[in-house]
Amino acid sequence: MRFSLLASVALLACSANQPPPAAEAPALAIRASAPAEAPRAPDTEPDPATPDATADAPGAAAAGAPGATADAPSAEPTPAADAGPRFREPVVDVGETRAVVLLYHGFDRGKDPLSVASRHFREQMVWLRENQVEAVWPSQLVRFLRGELRLPRRVAVITIDDGMASVYSKAWPILRELGVPFSLGITTALVEERHREAMRWPQIEEMLASGLVEIASHGHRHRGLANVSRRLLDEELERSRELLEQRLGVTPRVYYYPLGSLNSRVRDHVLSAGYEAAFTATGAPIAFGSAHLGAIPRTSVFYGDTLGQFGWLFRGFVERVKPSVAAASSSDAR
Repeated sequence: MRFSLLASVALLACSANQPPPAAEAPALAIRASAPAEAPRAPDTEPDPATPDATADAPGAAAAGAPGATADAPSAEPTPAADAGPRFREPVVDVGETRAVVLLYHGFDRGKDPLSVASRHFREQMVWLRENQVEAVWPSQLVRFLRGELRLPRRVAVITIDDGMASVYSKAWPILRELGVPFSLGITTALVEERHREAMRWPQIEEMLASGLVEIASHGHRHRGLANVSRRLLDEELERSRELLEQRLGVTPRVYYYPLGSLNSRVRDHVLSAGYEAAFTATGAPIAFGSAHLGAIPRTSVFYGDTLGQFGWLFRGFVERVKPSVAAASSSDAR
């Protein structure tokens, strides 16, 4: 099948949560609802057993059965990040941390709901720093959820999906200037087949060399995984990882579900395939013990979101989630 960016973006726009009214910050709560499951793509094959829908050195894979929720660590935790971004803000007890994983797609693409104006993106990144919100890598958040790492009180994980050219031309200069850690979820077919709207491997290598970016897999051909065959599921997980290893010399530790499409079979398969965690597009704040490692929520930032709405994510929005008391009390993270 020839990869079609336009078809992919159309599906994404249909499944993504719609932006809230600009004047009402509480309207962002709409992002807590799951996106509609993506329709079966034309090139998918039927699965004989269709399921019900439903910063630092590399660490070990999640313990226990695939998809197990984060429990207390079995080994002595590492108190600070050694190879990832250093924290500007002081760390706190695990029960005090609240996090929001931010989801971006493109920049300066007019009024596309999934695009953010670069000047607004800069304002958002500056706001995080001025309001003591620590930007961390996805792998650091995963270690926190596993009880292996303490984080500051307010945390943002900045994720940018697909690998579009506007990331390099518009967002990267801002992130580099401000020194903001972030993650790229690369759809490898876009880059490998040199789609005219995608980044090139040397550009991604440049960002990777800065020490600011962590690479994640966003699939090979951006297929929604809930309705594909086992063969296509494996291709999305394995081919994307192979290309990232070959082209960039890195093994992605986390996976971002294309179209937010998953079910219990997909979730468990992603973790058993060697990814430490996977992230959805179902907007929700995060506390210790609140997220399944195979379905960590991300919250979309849309065109037209005001700075007040953005700031509310790290104030009223994050207070909606409470840590698991049992998990927090048993954690040895320090």
